[in-house]
Amino acid sequence: MTDNPWIRPSNPLVIAHRGHSIALPENTMSAYERAVELGTDMIECDVNITRDGVLVMLHDSKLDRTTDGRGQVHDFSMDEVERLDAGRWMGPEHAGARVPTTEALLRFAKDAGILMCFEVKGADDVEADRIAIDLVDLFVRHDALEWAFMSSYHHRAMRVARQRVPELMLAPERLPDDVPADPVEASSQAARLGAPVLQNHWRFATDELVGQLHADGIALWTWPTTELEGIELSLDIGADAVMGDDVPAMVDAVRRRTGSTA
Repeated sequence: MTDNPWIRPSNPLVIAHRGHSIALPENTMSAYERAVELGTDMIECDVNITRDGVLVMLHDSKLDRTTDGRGQVHDFSMDEVERLDAGRWMGPEHAGARVPTTEALLRFAKDAGILMCFEVKGADDVEADRIAIDLVDLFVRHDALEWAFMSSYHHRAMRVARQRVPELMLAPERLPDDVPADPVEASSQAARLGAPVLQNHWRFATDELVGQLHADGIALWTWPTTELEGIELSLDIGADAVMGDDVPAMVDAVRRRTGSTA
């Protein structure tokens, strides 16, 4: 019997992927705030770093896709990044959205009482290490270690951060993420990091993977469960959380399965 509280297939978490990003610009405060209003249990978000060392909420290491800026995030100061429009790309009605700092999001999450998962990005492994170290220091500063996870494809960065702060909760992405999982190897990836959670693309999640992880005391979060197919498959196999862009779709599906009216 495991004492891992994140193993909860009978009452899986709903995780908003970059906020309520199906309707609002991803990784903006409006997307995060709306996700909380719609009943998410947790927000998943992405962290990059500016030239002057400020952690910011952006998925890509380049500004081009989700702002009106061009170039690598690390080539711009925070003053320059905060002047960029982070919403117009999604439609003129979203013009004026800004790139939040990670510290601002931590303050919001603490006030809202919402669980968080911060994914370490970065242009390369060295930058990912730097982000991870600065991020775990922010967790400590904001007393977030009990409600904020760190995740990443950069497993070394997570290892460095956890060596710095052993209480840090990790939710690594399985590597590689685009092929079927070997259940034993997948479980070993989490175990080597001391992680209570492993993330896996829903298309490659199976009963065997869930069974191995749960037997080893590790929870499974599936993503990107935005469409009903991914949500339902994840719930069928006993995933402990679903992570997608459409918060109401996930909330409704989980409530139907659990019989919850909350």
